[in-house]
Amino acid sequence: MSNTIINSNSNSALVSTLLESENAVVNPFVYAEKNIVPPHSVQMVSIPPLNTANITASGTLDYDVPKQGIVRRMLLDCVITKVVNADIRSKTNHLNAFESVELLSSGRRISLLTREGMMAKISDMPYTQRQAYINALNMGAASMTGANIAADRIVFPLDFFFNDGNRHALITNFLEPLRVRVKLSPLNYHIDKDSTGSANDGALKPPTISQANLLIEYRELPNVFTDKLIEQNYGDGMLTQLINQFSYETPKTFTVTSTNTEHQKVEVELKETSAVKAMYVVVEVRSEGQQAASPTDTIQAGMDIPLPLKSLKLEAGGQTVMDVPAEYLQFWGRTDDSRNKYYSSGLQTGAGSGTDDHNLHFVYKIDFGMGKEDTSNVVSFRELSSKKLTLHLLRELNDNSGHGRGFAGLQGKTATAQVIYETAQLMTTQSSTGRVNLSLNN
Repeated sequence: MSNTIINSNSNSALVSTLLESENAVVNPFVYAEKNIVPPHSVQMVSIPPLNTANITASGTLDYDVPKQGIVRRMLLDCVITKVVNADIRSKTNHLNAFESVELLSSGRRISLLTREGMMAKISDMPYTQRQAYINALNMGAASMTGANIAADRIVFPLDFFFNDGNRHALITNFLEPLRVRVKLSPLNYHIDKDSTGSANDGALKPPTISQANLLIEYRELPNVFTDKLIEQNYGDGMLTQLINQFSYETPKTFTVTSTNTEHQKVEVELKETSAVKAMYVVVEVRSEGQQAASPTDTIQAGMDIPLPLKSLKLEAGGQTVMDVPAEYLQFWGRTDDSRNKYYSSGLQTGAGSGTDDHNLHFVYKIDFGMGKEDTSNVVSFRELSSKKLTLHLLRELNDNSGHGRGFAGLQGKTATAQVIYETAQLMTTQSSTGRVNLSLNN
């Protein structure tokens, strides 16, 4: 039976031209088995720290990674308990328990994620994944029930480069010994805000940590496939891989002076020399070391969370690379692999609204790429002179009275502007020893 649409298409010059592109035309109904993963084992292994006595405020925890397969993911599994009378918390809550995590190979640092680096990674996740981190770290409203003693089970991924895809997975059977190092903070992100105004008003009430295990996902192939994998990766000499890394500018410290009319100006000189894929900007007033004698909800609400900006200006080599309103970067500045377009880092719901009080939508990303794939784009900062980032903080005025950040209690407090870089770097693995080294990064 003749098909009228097929007959019509046969007389179309455009259709005829498209059909001549044989390499581009794909018949979706052809049955084919492609990219079959060999059946293999899956195992989650929980490892306690080597130094359990250091599971305490400001402690450093080391974990040796067993050589028993291919590592795809690592997570921290902690039990953090709120103490009695703690009734106000930082809205980023248990993210503040961790200063940094490191991946080491035979004592050499391979990768580093600070608290701010983790914040940048989380902010760059699609909304549903970002919400999983927020829930896992129990972020949100500042108020807690003072009389309660509540234990939170905190399980969240350590987003090192090998989480970016299976081809970066760590083949522990072959590599030199690996170690993960976790540095805990002083845990000063819970306080006792006594409404009676007693001498205990504003006293620190750090939570306690009773467990801090490293949870590792292993995949183990049948021996024949493991041998073939090692031969393919390392049989022809040194393996060189392009990986994503994070590096950090020295934080710019300044005193908050903003008023209802002033958009405070902060300039950050950029010293980075790597091949940069993206920059993240976080401006915060950290509560550590500067809690007020009698903190109010308003004062605590503005601490330990990213603050909104009015504008960002990036200059290098005597040129203005961009001078944009912060809303551009917040809503439209991030590229998306799936459509090669742009996506939002999250909607602003306003200070005090509850669900987005963590303010992760105010981590601003300057994206040089065209997606998140490894070779999207890089900018060599080594050859750029006079690099500078100029920030204007959003004024103090409350959103109910006009466009502003709404945190009146931050004046006179010490703030930091932290610039985090997502960089491209080559990592090499010696075929004879499994020794891992970092190579070119600019």
